[in-house]
Amino acid sequence: MPRYHLRYLKGPNYTLNLEYDGIVEAPSFEEALRPHTDWPITESYDHATATAWNPGTCMYYQEMWEAALLPDDKKEAAPSQSKA
Repeated sequence: MPRYHLRYLKGPNYTLNLEYDGIVEAPSFEEALRPHTDWPITESYDHATATAWNPGTCMYYQEMWEAALLPDDKKEAAPSQSKA
């Protein structure tokens, strides 16, 4: 199952505070973020990250959840095969 690095940031611009930092397993960005927020979730074009911004904030104060897809440990742990 995919793993996601979740972070919750809030505060005035230039001084955002990291309020939550953790790793979760979920089948999708939606499933990873939904237990934490009901804000709209937007996935990036390359499907590597997603964000959920509080729609009630302005450009001077932000609140957001961020999720980043972590690499698959199984793929990285597999030994590379070289042709001799």
